[in-house]
Amino acid sequence: MRAEGINYSAHRFSWELHNGPIPEGLLVCHTCDRRWCVNPKHLFVGTHQDNVDDMWRKGRGVGGTVRGEGFSSAKLTDKKVLEIRKRYADGETQMELAAAFSVAQTSISKVVRHQGWKHIP
Repeated sequence: MRAEGINYSAHRFSWELHNGPIPEGLLVCHTCDRRWCVNPKHLFVGTHQDNVDDMWRKGRGVGGTVRGEGFSSAKLTDKKVLEIRKRYADGETQMELAAAFSVAQTSISKVVRHQGWKHIP
């Protein structure tokens, strides 16, 4: 995004639009963990360390413990994953399931091949 001759990331622009200038040396971080989010209610300013601490607190670091529906961006739930696997085993196609659950066919493929949601038997 470009405004007044300056290049901005959309979330930084959103922060400044709603809250004023970003203090020198601080980042605009996301409580929702969605990099593309520009909702000012999901943004906070902090240091790099604040952002790293937030990531670890949420179990999002390497080897983190958050899985499946614990991710803030998850569109499926554990219950839906089980239903998808059953319906697929009963003959429903991946495209039909993708439409029914409002996700991409590739997401369904990962679910039924146990490449995604591995913690669900």
